[in-house]
Amino acid sequence: MGTISNNDFRIQKDRLAAVLVTVGGERLVGELFVQASPRNRYGREEAADILNSAEPFFPLLTNEGELFLVAKDRVRELESRDPMPADEWQIGAPATIEVVLTGGAVHTGNVYLESLSGRTRVLDYLNRVGERFLLLYTARGTVLLNRSFIERVHPLD
Repeated sequence: MGTISNNDFRIQKDRLAAVLVTVGGERLVGELFVQASPRNRYGREEAADILNSAEPFFPLLTNEGELFLVAKDRVRELESRDPMPADEWQIGAPATIEVVLTGGAVHTGNVYLESLSGRTRVLDYLNRVGERFLLLYTARGTVLLNRSFIERVHPLD
């Protein structure tokens, strides 16, 4: 009977560059491990898939080679180079917003508002979407903002 190694249970992962800021303000630069094909859609897994999944921790490999298991509840924001969604994958109309987080960080970018029953207000989007992290598309990529640390949102459109 053959032996089973730990590698027999590993899932092949790609890496995605990310900059993470904790609730305490610590900045970690490194990479997330992403699956080439996520469970719920086409294309590669993105940072939003990882941070909005049910598991409370995720691994981050720093540029210095240190591996950290990070508690999602203690992440204030995470920036990645995820591309803008292709036109055929964009659902809803873009709305430009400014988001102020606890500690004073300010981020400006777009969210995509789906029209349900004719409503396309930013307020309805913020109150309806139940994910832990708000996905904001910026000129540099995507920023995921922990909803628990959002102090205010200013619609700019």
